[in-house]
Amino acid sequence: MPHCSDYSPDGTWYDISGAANNAEPIVLIHGVGLDHTMWDLQVPALETTHQVIRYDMLGHGRTAPAERIEGIFSFVEQLVQLLEHLAIDRVHLVGLSMGGVIAQAFAGQFSARLKTLTLMNTVYRRSEAELKGMHERLQTTKEQGLAPIAQAAIDRWFDDDFKATHPDRVKQVFEKLLANDLAAYTAAYEALVNADTEIGNVLKKVCCPALVLTGEKDVGSTPAIAQRMGADLVAGKVVVLPGLHHLASLEDPNAVNTILLEFIRANS
Repeated sequence: MPHCSDYSPDGTWYDISGAANNAEPIVLIHGVGLDHTMWDLQVPALETTHQVIRYDMLGHGRTAPAERIEGIFSFVEQLVQLLEHLAIDRVHLVGLSMGGVIAQAFAGQFSARLKTLTLMNTVYRRSEAELKGMHERLQTTKEQGLAPIAQAAIDRWFDDDFKATHPDRVKQVFEKLLANDLAAYTAAYEALVNADTEIGNVLKKVCCPALVLTGEKDVGSTPAIAQRMGADLVAGKVVVLPGLHHLASLEDPNAVNTILLEFIRANS
């Protein structure tokens, strides 16, 4: 179909591109503090055979903050309303980081609407030790604003070699993080921190083909967490990408795109 960008009736900004209207849709959910553009390097590969739908989460990008955030399910409801507006029933759902947590919560409630589920560089059933850094970053944000956590994110997500060879990508991410509305970012991050208590072991309910993807050096969404997700999924496959960190889709888009396409095409 022709490229289309617009707002849904509830104010969610979305972008649709790719194959004809009867092509199966892939919905991409970005991470906290970023927006739909974090998928720019995936779209050209995915849209050759599928309809690709990206959108900005509540309080991110071009979507205004919600009046009130009721935990992770406020973001699930946003996705449900967008799919209803677009008259889309079943999807290939892909989420990275917080987007992956939203995808998990959606899957727990609407598993019949999933053709496949892809969880990238995300978290699940975290221990107190795994949550410690997130609690600290949330507190830092509340006390000091966005600048310290933006720089800390860049240092966690990219090594020195990548910063030197792809300064444009690093700059784009850093500027996106800094440009956030502080209250909206804090509310979203708090929902992410507290999500485990809301969704529990939800992946045990998911029966569709599922792909869990993370980077070998992702210190927050670790390979151990990825294996935990894979163990709870009925039809899960875990892939750990050597040498990559948290934004694998930006670090090595070719590798990520190849894996995504092979998985989605095999289950289309």
